[in-house]
Amino acid sequence: MDKKILDFIKKSRVSVLATVLVDGSPHVAAMHYSHGDNPLEIYFSVDKTSLKCQLLLKKKKCQASVVIGFSEQDWLTLQMDGLISIVGDREELKTIKTIHYKKNPNSQEFENDPNTIFLIFKPKWIRYTDFNFEPPRIILLENL
Repeated sequence: MDKKILDFIKKSRVSVLATVLVDGSPHVAAMHYSHGDNPLEIYFSVDKTSLKCQLLLKKKKCQASVVIGFSEQDWLTLQMDGLISIVGDREELKTIKTIHYKKNPNSQEFENDPNTIFLIFKPKWIRYTDFNFEPPRIILLENL
């Protein structure tokens, strides 16, 4: 994975997650996230009764998009398309919780809530754009 992309993901904590609802309509939410580096994965702690989980509770994987980068001071953005699923493996969940609670310690207060689950997003397409240059500098990664 490109170092600029990983550094950008590491320094940010908030993203926008777009998922598909059961009726096929889009649903978008601002979300805190954490990540794994190799391979790149994005993790979310969510309430399983939330809209973003409706289709995931019926299907194993769904299409989703994630955007990181909203600052008009930095002028950097990262767009990703891929697949999202509920983390079911106990060992994987343990590892993800450790990573997530280190980056987002306030999230740990919901750890024992029976509705708390973790989602894992695996990008298939990534576009990192640095608008500080003319023309903007773009890193495009496809078919991941």
